[in-house]
This record gives sequence, C-alpha cells and structure tokens, in this order.
Amino acid sequence: MTVLAAGVVGLGIATASVVSSGVESLSGDINAELTSNNWNMFSNGRVSLGSFDFTGGNAAGWFGGSVRDMGGELGELMVLGPGEAASYLVEISDGALNAVMSFDLVAGDSLDDSAQWGTDTATISLNGVPVAIALASGNSMTFDIPQLDGTTVEATVEVAEVALGGSGRWTDSVASVVVTVAEPTSDIQFELQSNANQGIRDEFWGLDNFDASSTGGPGF
Repeated sequence: MTVLAAGVVGLGIATASVVSSGVESLSGDINAELTSNNWNMFSNGRVSLGSFDFTGGNAAGWFGGSVRDMGGELGELMVLGPGEAASYLVEISDGALNAVMSFDLVAGDSLDDSAQWGTDTATISLNGVPVAIALASGNSMTFDIPQLDGTTVEATVEVAEVALGGSGRWTDSVASVVVTVAEPTSDIQFELQSNANQGIRDEFWGLDNFDASSTGGPGF
C-alpha cells in the first residue's frame, strides 16, 4: 500500500491520496479541463503559460533533463538521470490571482530507499524553495510536503507498482501533482531535481503532461 504524508500549511493546504486506476486516466482530468469552458479566457481570465506532453521531443523553454521514449505505456517524457534537474520559467503577469502547475510525476524502475542502495528522491521546487519531495521504493511512491505559506500542493498516486515502460525487470508508479501559488508577485522557476544514484537504464524520475496557467492579470 502507498502511504502519503501531507503538511497542512498556513495559507496553503497540502493533500495526498491514493487512487487505483489505469494509466489512461493520468492526463484525463487535465485534458478535460483544457477543453472545457473553464478555459474560456473571457469568462474567468485563465491563461495558459505553457503546456507540454513532450511528444516529438518538444521541450521548448526547458533546461536540463532529456526527452526520451521510455516505451510501453509511458512513451515520451522528460527524463532525469542521477543528480539531474529540469526547470521551466513560468512567466506571471502583473496582478495574477494565482498560478497553477499540474503534471504527472513518474517513478521509474529500481528507485530505492534502503541503507544498501541509498534514498532516491525527487524534489519539486519553486524559485529554489522545495514544495514537495517524492520518494519511491520498490516503486511505491510517497510524498513529503513541507510547509510553505500561500502554496497548495496536491499529490495523487494514480498508478502504483505496475510495469509501464523502461526496464521490464521493474515496476513503475505515477502520481498526478498540482501546485497552486496564490497571488504570485514574480515569475516562477519550476524545477524537478532527481536524487537518483544510478543511470536511466536502471532507474529514473520522469515528468509528463506539464501544464502551467494563471488567473487574473491586466485586462481581466
């Protein structure tokens, strides 16, 4: 079973839960939201600030990591090897009411949490400040969500310990993560940092279906 740890924060609420479902549901909610009337910029002022499923290697504006086809049901995603980081600058308009970053986090293959093989974490940071730390062992994924005023983090494990791609010797897990920042005052540098200690052919952290948006700003 997957156990998720969450911190309840002053102005923000960090939550995590476990949902058992097929991998096809990973981006369903995001796609439904993108194609719904909720994204009508004349009704609620929500503006897309970047959307990537990394198909065809598209990673314009990203620094670090590499887009790879990991095969199976994973397909193409931003992949991080040992000690690597991938970052993207989310440009915020003056007066934005909030900024939202949603994405799928993939724990691939033989990530560990043991005295023998080390602890392989992935840290999600905004402007250099960690907002969530993921840990995978036997590829059951858990989260630690530090306290950070004004930021809400939701992490839901959608698929746990299933062989989705990468090496067929190991299983994988995928979590849907949503990070919301209230009343951002400047651009946001989103970063995912891998603390894996073995090569991508053996273990990796991956990022897929990344979407950033804001609400409000000039003219709304």
